[in-house]
Amino acid sequence: MAQPQIPHRVSMRVTVVPNRNAIMLDIAVAVAVARKADAVAFGAHAGDHAIYPDCRPEFVERFARMACTANEGLLVEGFEIVAPFLTQSKADIVRIGATLEVPFERTWSCYRGGTVHCGSCGTCTERREAFDHNNIADPTTYHAA
Repeated sequence: MAQPQIPHRVSMRVTVVPNRNAIMLDIAVAVAVARKADAVAFGAHAGDHAIYPDCRPEFVERFARMACTANEGLLVEGFEIVAPFLTQSKADIVRIGATLEVPFERTWSCYRGGTVHCGSCGTCTERREAFDHNNIADPTTYHAA
């Protein structure tokens, strides 16, 4: 029996982990301080804004200020937290990645885990839509329905 289709926005809401990106970014900043790196990159994109509060521009700006304040005197000059896709859609990211010859078959989006993408969770749905929007063949292996 086929499972009912759940709109991907609804299925994405169950993936919210409060403060998850703040925790991961804090660890990344600690590693950057230890390694004297001049930046930490954050991969949030515009499609995340509605669901994840810690993917919004104001979060990134405030987190960056906090990180610089918390590590004053420890960061290399010019340290920054960069979020290059913050205003880009997932379709934009696929388009940009294709021009840069990103090996998309080696990237992962699925929230369910496993050996291949499930093909039906919110992030798999968004991934498929991003490739379709750009008329680019999706090299992702998805679990057969």
